[in-house]
Amino acid sequence: MMSEDKIAAAARLLSEARTPGQALETFPTDLAPDDEAEALAMHERVVTARGPVVAWKVGAPTPAAEPGYGMIADATFSVGPTRIPAGALRLWAVEAEIAVTLGQDLPDRAEPYAQDEVLAAVKDWRAAIEVLDTAFVNWASTPGLWRLADGMSHGALIVGPPCGLPSGALATLPVTLEIGGETIFAHEGGNTGGDPARLLTALANLRRGTARPLRAGDVVTTGSATPFHRASGGQAVRAYFDGLEAAELTIEP
Repeated sequence: MMSEDKIAAAARLLSEARTPGQALETFPTDLAPDDEAEALAMHERVVTARGPVVAWKVGAPTPAAEPGYGMIADATFSVGPTRIPAGALRLWAVEAEIAVTLGQDLPDRAEPYAQDEVLAAVKDWRAAIEVLDTAFVNWASTPGLWRLADGMSHGALIVGPPCGLPSGALATLPVTLEIGGETIFAHEGGNTGGDPARLLTALANLRRGTARPLRAGDVVTTGSATPFHRASGGQAVRAYFDGLEAAELTIEP
């Protein structure tokens, strides 16, 4: 049985350790999540304390792996060119991603959703920048369950203008990530989870049997198409794909 007191205490600790709080140097053993379900309960508490859930992140380490996902609150989501002060986040690791906006609910039902059903519910496609952040001093050594509990290392999500479905295979869509006017990554594909449509469908089915399935208006970002790269104050970040207009972020000094 998961302990409500433990979940609440862990969520409070993680929330207080985010900027401008004091980052955690250790992983408290008494509050460590015992399994993925407990980590996800902590995660949900951390995210919903920031505001209503309006977006989701999903990804996987390989094209065959079961995807993991996270929630995103309205406080860390923005559309169009966005400016964020450098002091608002700690890690400033940025990634280029493909996101969608749903135009239809994907409610609870007995049978799993097929990929064509999920794609039919997509209203538009967008380039996105996800900024990773952390409650911990050493993010690289943070255990996976703690990362999940800590908002799945989410800091901010910025999406570009709405576009139609890009032509060509989503898994190999050319992508460019620019930081400070310099091209950091430019390649075809790169999503470790493979086809974004697979990841989107998996998320719809993972949430299908919950009290909060995917809804019309939700934005889903489908995993990084580039390795993350650290950015810093004073730099502009742009991410775009063939057929998708750029997502743009300025980190204010």
